[in-house]
Amino acid sequence: MKATFVLTPAEARRLIAKTVIQMPEFQKAWKEAYVLLAGGTTNAFIAQELLGDKSIEPGLCTVGNSTDGMLCVTEPSSRKSFPNVFYKGQPVDKKIDEALQDYHADTVIIKGANAFDQDGHVGIITSGFNGGTVPNFIGYMTSKGLKWICPVGYEKMVPSVPAASRALGGANHIDISMGADPGLYCLSSADIVTEVEAIKMMFNCEAKVVCAGGIGGNEGAHYWAVDGDEADIKALVDYLEKEIKGEPPVKGNKGNCSNCRYPGCRYNGLQPDQLPDWMKKRGIKK
Repeated sequence: MKATFVLTPAEARRLIAKTVIQMPEFQKAWKEAYVLLAGGTTNAFIAQELLGDKSIEPGLCTVGNSTDGMLCVTEPSSRKSFPNVFYKGQPVDKKIDEALQDYHADTVIIKGANAFDQDGHVGIITSGFNGGTVPNFIGYMTSKGLKWICPVGYEKMVPSVPAASRALGGANHIDISMGADPGLYCLSSADIVTEVEAIKMMFNCEAKVVCAGGIGGNEGAHYWAVDGDEADIKALVDYLEKEIKGEPPVKGNKGNCSNCRYPGCRYNGLQPDQLPDWMKKRGIKK
């Protein structure tokens, strides 16, 4: 049997989040070791599921974001995080690198991505001078072989992450940046969980992308064709209608240009009346 449907980026995040917390590796870490949940919008959906708290706002749970027509960095005062470290199913007052020093072989790291490709590479934008979150876990993870689950939707698929990383080059190689001037990690040791893996894990069905994009709220959405046994397909459709469809879009959280900490941004330091016309047309006031 075949079913077809659209998943918006927010709906895809919800489906992926619900899948990640049911993975055997996650469940083992949740019961016996650490679950390390980095910041990020998709991880905020996972935090909502773990804590049963829909008041967590994904747009406020990230440092960097792509919003309002640009790559930007949120103001620190605007951020509202969630617990990042859980030990045996309970939040604990530790940082990620501190938890990793308390070594458990079954510890799981969950960190989303800004890009992925079909060869299994993950791309993570980094605008922080010290490289952001990745340096806090990559050494421990690679030396010990800890499990890294990377929840990421098809809206972020690119032809080649290595090529993208080389093309970007990092802040020193960007002459004009209409937004934060970043670099891009290219990593290949993650277990990537997209809509395809989610549908396979949850319903034993095979999902294929048919087309992408749209208008009126379907920007970034993907249209899926899914094949499977009749009972599985019907269960999938029922689940989508009850648990996934209608998920509201994630609200953006653009930084304040006048307080911008990124001198490479073309709009660094601009006061509201100095913002370019394209921002004013979008209703951007800071």
